[in-house]
Amino acid sequence: MKNCASWPLVCPFVTVLALLISLPAEAQRPDRDLLPLNAYTLEGYEAIDVSEAFTLPENFEFARVSGISINSSSNMVVLHRGEDPLLEFDADGNYMRAFGPKDTWTFSHGLRVDADDNIWVTDIGTHTVMKMDPDGNPLMTLGTPGENGLWDESTGSELFDQPNDITFDSQGNFYIAQGHGRGEPRVLKFDSNGHFIKQWGSRGAGPGEFAVAHAIDIDDNDNIYVADRENFRVQIFDTDGTYIDEWKFSAMACAIYMHDDGHLYMTSGFDGEWAKVDMEGNIIGSLGRPGSANGEFGEGHFLTVNDGGDVYIADVVNRRVQLYRKTD
Repeated sequence: MKNCASWPLVCPFVTVLALLISLPAEAQRPDRDLLPLNAYTLEGYEAIDVSEAFTLPENFEFARVSGISINSSSNMVVLHRGEDPLLEFDADGNYMRAFGPKDTWTFSHGLRVDADDNIWVTDIGTHTVMKMDPDGNPLMTLGTPGENGLWDESTGSELFDQPNDITFDSQGNFYIAQGHGRGEPRVLKFDSNGHFIKQWGSRGAGPGEFAVAHAIDIDDNDNIYVADRENFRVQIFDTDGTYIDEWKFSAMACAIYMHDDGHLYMTSGFDGEWAKVDMEGNIIGSLGRPGSANGEFGEGHFLTVNDGGDVYIADVVNRRVQLYRKTD
């Protein structure tokens, strides 16, 4: 094979092409009709226009918003794919600051704030998971930046394959759901110091298999819920990865959030809705539709719910956070 000295004009093109091929593509709408979760409406919520829900600095706009979480001060931490990747707003939506490591992630994806207000971000571009203090200073990075593959400590391989989301159990262990598109879908378990414990899952549609393990959360009994997006279901496991049950839906299960009110909140991604689900997997009601108007979604990517029941949904396509305020 010729080296770059022999092909000085071709090599820059080849290098750029290789970089583009290695990066994950922006999310694309599914090649099918968009599907509703069900025909019911959910009463007691009002869609608030983003201009009223959030006070932004002059000439500032959200970039692609992929995640949102709430810290112990009831402030909202937002992850977007902008120059300053983390944004903080108070409980009333007033802008407080932009912060976080610059030029670190190439395709930031999931955001969680833990009980100590540490901020965790998953990046499917660099195949890493980073833990930061409340000011965005890195404390721990897992994975090998720029390399993807399987985590196999017997061979010294400490690799993720498109890590999507993270959750924490009552013992301080954390769980990472990975496999966004081409990535190998599975769940990996680590102790509080980042030491690998175990993993489970593979590609497929059977129990314990995933199409895309897009989001993960845990309940007060340490049952783990995984949004198996393209399989239109949420799968439930214990902390050892033993399959317990699954909840099937009529549309994608994209983002999930377990609230203290005893319900699971879920978005259907490109299918354009969010739903409130009881703990038997029954949809109580849903709101939203595909689109770009207020209350509509390009892709409802991740969500969180505050103590008062207000629902905040990160829309990566429409580049905004959609607020559905609880009215009763």
